[in-house]
Amino acid sequence: MDIHPKIPVNLLRAGRVFVFEPPPGIRANLLRTFNTVPASRMMKAPHERARMYFLVAWFHAVVQERLRYVPLGWAKYYEFSEADLRVACDTLDAWIDATAMGRTNLPPDKIPWDAIRSLLCETIYGGKVDNEFDARLLSSFVHRLFTPRSFESEFLLVANADGGNVTMPDALRRDQFLTWANALAHRQTPAWLGLPTHAEKVLLTNRGAEMVGKLLKMQLLEDDEKFMGSSGMGDPVALETHVGTPSWMKALKGSAQEWLKLLPEKLMPLKRTSDNIKRPLYRFFEREVAAGSQMLETVKRDLNSVRLICQVSVIVETNKETEFLIFIHLVMELIQVS
Repeated sequence: MDIHPKIPVNLLRAGRVFVFEPPPGIRANLLRTFNTVPASRMMKAPHERARMYFLVAWFHAVVQERLRYVPLGWAKYYEFSEADLRVACDTLDAWIDATAMGRTNLPPDKIPWDAIRSLLCETIYGGKVDNEFDARLLSSFVHRLFTPRSFESEFLLVANADGGNVTMPDALRRDQFLTWANALAHRQTPAWLGLPTHAEKVLLTNRGAEMVGKLLKMQLLEDDEKFMGSSGMGDPVALETHVGTPSWMKALKGSAQEWLKLLPEKLMPLKRTSDNIKRPLYRFFEREVAAGSQMLETVKRDLNSVRLICQVSVIVETNKETEFLIFIHLVMELIQVS
């Protein structure tokens, strides 16, 4: 569900897992941004500030919505969040205030475009991008939007979107931009994001392939459990065969054995003398080495328990429920320790 003040508090307190997935689309993203930015901040002099805020909101929406189409939108998933938008707005305010110096109007050609573009490309958003192609793509969006021509009424935001062009709204007030955003369609085609029209089909195809892969994996696990049950849980010889041992248990046993090979036998304690015991730095390292030694023993003990369970030498003559509970308990302890 979306975040809303009318959500009952008792419902939130009774919940255990919360999933917040905002609605997709440029329209929904713009409305979230306008609801985040106060009107007093957006309408602060000079009057051109509101239009600059709209450019930042549009750019943020395009950058975030392209994440849905990874690896088409971006080469990988980047953590573009509301914090980036907040920093971009703070940067915008700082440069506009320093340039306007209290004036109510700021000519578009006097806005420090180069500084704003450089900060967006190199630091605020571009600082997270480690792919060369994605960096060039992000730079192209920034240089296309943040330009003096964006104050023209016929400035194109999207070309050939849903059979027409989307131009910059002729507005200077927050409520006017909000009305324009509310008038947009609830869902937009990938062309609004600079993607081909078939990008949605590619996205659905990838999701379908991923779902089929998970179903096949579940089927393999189910088949392994059937083999495990049909081989006879009370026979350790049968349980050691390749037919009776499921693949996930063999893989887990191999991982446990590999970790045991990599871990040292033990940690040697520091040698204590009458001189170094007086030094705080030595006492600190002595406590750390002692804690590390205790942790090493715990990890090795749990790894050995997992290895023994996987080779079925400690769960013979127990029922399936007990075996499963013991196995899960040991695995959870191992995860918490590591």
